[in-house]
Amino acid sequence: MGRDTSEFDQKKIRYFGLHSKLLNNQKIIDQKKIFVLRNNDLGDVLVTTPLLAGLRISYPNCHIAIGVGDWAKPLLEHNPHLNELISCNAPWHNKQNCSFPANSPRTFLRGLSYILFSQQANNLKKKRFTHGIDVLGSRQGAWLMLRTGIKSRFGVKGYAGGDRWCEQFVNFDENRHVAKAATAFLPLLGADQTVESRPQIFLTNKEKEDARRLWGAKSSTCKRIVIAPGGGFPEKCWGNERFTELTRLLLQEEKYQICILGSQEDRDRIKTHSSFDSKRIQNFCGSLDLRKSAALVSEADFVFTNSSLSMHLAGAFQVPSITLLGECYDSAKLHEKQWGYIEGDILGKETIIGKNRTASVNEAHACFVNLLHN
Repeated sequence: MGRDTSEFDQKKIRYFGLHSKLLNNQKIIDQKKIFVLRNNDLGDVLVTTPLLAGLRISYPNCHIAIGVGDWAKPLLEHNPHLNELISCNAPWHNKQNCSFPANSPRTFLRGLSYILFSQQANNLKKKRFTHGIDVLGSRQGAWLMLRTGIKSRFGVKGYAGGDRWCEQFVNFDENRHVAKAATAFLPLLGADQTVESRPQIFLTNKEKEDARRLWGAKSSTCKRIVIAPGGGFPEKCWGNERFTELTRLLLQEEKYQICILGSQEDRDRIKTHSSFDSKRIQNFCGSLDLRKSAALVSEADFVFTNSSLSMHLAGAFQVPSITLLGECYDSAKLHEKQWGYIEGDILGKETIIGKNRTASVNEAHACFVNLLHN
């Protein structure tokens, strides 16, 4: 029996009609200018890079820009997915330019002043972006996009109140990794591109070579370990004394080489002892910029860190790591869901099951030995 030609033709028309519509949608997006707002802290910016990759893969011809604080711009240098890197030192939801709580009256007034009167906001308006994504999802972020004439605005519902001024939004889910939360914006823009939810930082060959030189000659019998004892505030950190004791334990074995990373204020967090082998430990706190620090992590075999940028640098380069949580975190498991990486581990309290203390030095060391061997 012959097939029903009319039915076949109808299916073919529907198929090609849908295909043509998708192509037209892509052409429309390709002609647009997309602005991504991420005026937050360093780790927040780094976990947004999968979204940039997904936008570029899906819409290779569109103009993609990101607005970040000047403190975070080095992390995005040489990123091939960007057309433009814009200074956006907006005074909300970051520690570098906002010393007051996000919901305080002073933060509200400073944010409103920035949106209405700042030169950066005025410059943003002149760029005539057509699509805007506030990855954090704050009301100030939505107001900034509204003030600068961005008609298609995307935000987050259930976090910081910005969704009511956006045409579409993703739903906040505390059990979703932050990088996956960022890529959840892709379908809202019509993109059907699945990207790996892993941070990206693009190092130059010179940066990699400089890092190898700082580490010295690589040995098959000696593991390179980065220790990053700094953090945003004391309650977030594991503790200087614990990091010092952990360093002492590691240096008891000659097969480990250690580099300490951080800012100038982190330089004395790990106290050196006369028993420390100075040939196997280097303190680079305050002497390396963000990109050189990232390059050093890329050449490491293991990373110990607080919940800070170094955790995400380890994730970007797939370096095994242990993130040691401070007193302010009640659940290591929840933190791992939100911020963790498959090759790492996160240690801390688990108050729901009665574990009300942070990890001990011995627990951290035992976890390290287990991860290193497996």
